[in-house]
Amino acid sequence: MLAVLIYHAGFSAIPGGYVGVDIFFVISGFVITSAVQPDLAAGRFNLRDFYERRIRRIFPPLFVMVTVTLVLGWLVLMPDDLKRLGQSSVANAAFLSNFYFLKDSDYFGTTAAAKPLLHTWSLAVEEQFYLLLPLYMLLFKRWSADVMRWLTLSLFALSLSLAAVATYFEPTLSFFLLPTRAWELLAGVMLAQGMVPSPRSAKDEWARALLGIFLIAYALLAYSEKTVFPGLAALPPVLGTMLIISAGMRREGHANAWLASRIMVFLGQISYPLYLWHFPLLGFAGYLSLRGLGLAETLAVYAIIVICALVSWRFVEQPVRTRRVLSGQRALFGFGLVCIVVTLLAGLALHFGRGMESRFNGDQLKLVRGMTDRLADKGCMFLSPDQVVSGNVCRLGSKVAVLPDTFLWGDSHAEALAPGFAEQAERTGKAVLFAGQHGCAIGQHLLDTSWAGKECAVFDKTMLDYLLAQTSIKQVVLVSRWTALRTAKQAEEVNGRLVPTAEQALTRVVTQLVNAGKQVRLVGPVPDAKTLVPRALYLKSLGFAKEFEVRQRLDEFESVQKNTLVTLRNLANQQGVSLTLPHLELCKEGWCAVEQDGYPLYFDDNHLSTHGARVVMASPRM
Repeated sequence: MLAVLIYHAGFSAIPGGYVGVDIFFVISGFVITSAVQPDLAAGRFNLRDFYERRIRRIFPPLFVMVTVTLVLGWLVLMPDDLKRLGQSSVANAAFLSNFYFLKDSDYFGTTAAAKPLLHTWSLAVEEQFYLLLPLYMLLFKRWSADVMRWLTLSLFALSLSLAAVATYFEPTLSFFLLPTRAWELLAGVMLAQGMVPSPRSAKDEWARALLGIFLIAYALLAYSEKTVFPGLAALPPVLGTMLIISAGMRREGHANAWLASRIMVFLGQISYPLYLWHFPLLGFAGYLSLRGLGLAETLAVYAIIVICALVSWRFVEQPVRTRRVLSGQRALFGFGLVCIVVTLLAGLALHFGRGMESRFNGDQLKLVRGMTDRLADKGCMFLSPDQVVSGNVCRLGSKVAVLPDTFLWGDSHAEALAPGFAEQAERTGKAVLFAGQHGCAIGQHLLDTSWAGKECAVFDKTMLDYLLAQTSIKQVVLVSRWTALRTAKQAEEVNGRLVPTAEQALTRVVTQLVNAGKQVRLVGPVPDAKTLVPRALYLKSLGFAKEFEVRQRLDEFESVQKNTLVTLRNLANQQGVSLTLPHLELCKEGWCAVEQDGYPLYFDDNHLSTHGARVVMASPRM
């Protein structure tokens, strides 16, 4: 687990530190199966004793950590973040965290700091495996050892094959789910079942140990967030761990003595509480710092993590494991049920209580509600080409049955501005039609050869054909983040076909619309903020990260968007094309505003909030 702790600390020296989870799975499979094998052989194995040992080991430190995390979340998290924490608490109580974080996955992303229980996904995978392992062993215990080994090997091969295929097509599924992770735990099971013979000599022992260390070191140093993982890429750390464990099976060997040394045993004892405490404490520290943790801050947080782990091991885990507390099975199972029910109910309360907005006063409430201050109607985005062709698009503004002559088309930035367009149209008794796709900036998709890019290409072609055919549409408003316009590029040849640049593609769209008699209105980019604006303003109101500047400087915006602004202004020089620039309203006195009258102008770091859209669209320039 030390590799995972170092990786989550942000140290770039071991970019593949996340393979520590895979190492842990192998060790776990080996240790648990080794403990079960003697009882099975002696005929005294039963499920109650097995699950008693699991509860004594897992539950006390886990649910103490969850409880403390919920309390800390109550004190510092914004409603939306606290609501998600409640949801993850429910998932953890049911040992289904991996399924929960699968749908909300961002294991390698910056938003992981707002998910203090993200690391419980691996515990869920482990516990799901141990719900099945004893049943598997009981079901087939009458079979010969050789048959059991072949069956385990077959399951190992099946899971590994599934992982290889799933990682290729759906890496996120493969990362979080048991069927594609089971082979790693089964690798430990195979070791415990004697499928890997012990070293016959000191030379054999050292060869295994050194090769195992090399394989693990390779994964730690050569892998990164870009590595397609887990799948076959997990083989080196898994095989390396198997080799090191098998090297230690030679009782008189040096590897066995090293693995059984006091320091290694102690590290093994506190590895679980270290893993439990490191992620939420690092997460909360990162959440509060906004700018990220420096080296000194990271070391200070890790000092607290070690203290929490030692206290948890000494005063929570040990008394229960040694039966000084909860000595009977009935009391222990009752304790386990209480842990599950309490954290489940607490999580449900946070979910249905909408993150407990009642915790905040009026001014803070303006800030925290900024995270959800956006267009309520999601039906305007992700429209299918068939829906567009049939005219099944959004209508903004007046409900009076007047045929709209303006169409808003774009990506998520168009969606962000849509409330402002709706109110502007409402004031004048008009309506605006709207359709778009997230991530499909007009013209930019032509640079993308991925499947997502192809989907954008199909949608945009459908949109363009639809608009060209609609004589009632007199004005088309194009809104995008225009990311691909920031850097001037030359046209590239792909598969023998010249792919236009984003500038050329946008020019083509605008020209076709103008030639069809449409007025085209381009809306320029919105300045980016340095981080999630509502969260930053809220935390600064609490006194955290006072020195952190959320705003972007105007000269920085103009530098980043230099080519974008030149391109859009050149297009606006054509007859029938106009340009409006939101930053002229947002940027004053050298800085680009992120709040007005206590309300955030953004709901994240680059999308205008509903309030921000109103401010921009109320400007005479718009």
